[in-house]
Amino acid sequence: MKKILGFLFVLLVLSGCSHDDNAEYIKQIENQKIEIENLKKENDETKISLDQSKLQLADYNSRRIMRFISEVDYEGLKKEYKTDFDVNEKKGEILFARAEHSLPLPIKLSKVGNAMFISSFNNHSEGTGISYFIDELETDERHLVTFQYDKDMNFQFIFIGDR
Repeated sequence: MKKILGFLFVLLVLSGCSHDDNAEYIKQIENQKIEIENLKKENDETKISLDQSKLQLADYNSRRIMRFISEVDYEGLKKEYKTDFDVNEKKGEILFARAEHSLPLPIKLSKVGNAMFISSFNNHSEGTGISYFIDELETDERHLVTFQYDKDMNFQFIFIGDR
């Protein structure tokens, strides 16, 4: 019985002594939770800012690529964006090499100078895609054109229409 009372007394003393320590640890944990929440908010804001920067860069590069094509500066396009394509003057098309497993798709050169409106932007772990509607001025048609970039924002390929 004395051993049990002694054990209870020791537990009581230890719990009493550690109560102040526990309060301090609880306060530190609460402060760390607040700091973690603040860091999560900052991280989310940084991701949004990064997405906006990638959108601006993708839009700039895509419009620049279309400008090279409309100005018939194919050598400048090849040099600046290190891309492979064929121009078929007879058909009025430019064929960009696409992903290894698929065929190139033609872009009608007559549509290159038309107005482009952003349709969608997709930033993912493997890269970035930005799609545009290109208006056909004579027929009121819209064509979907998508530019694909790798995760370092290097131009990969263009494809036409839905995937």
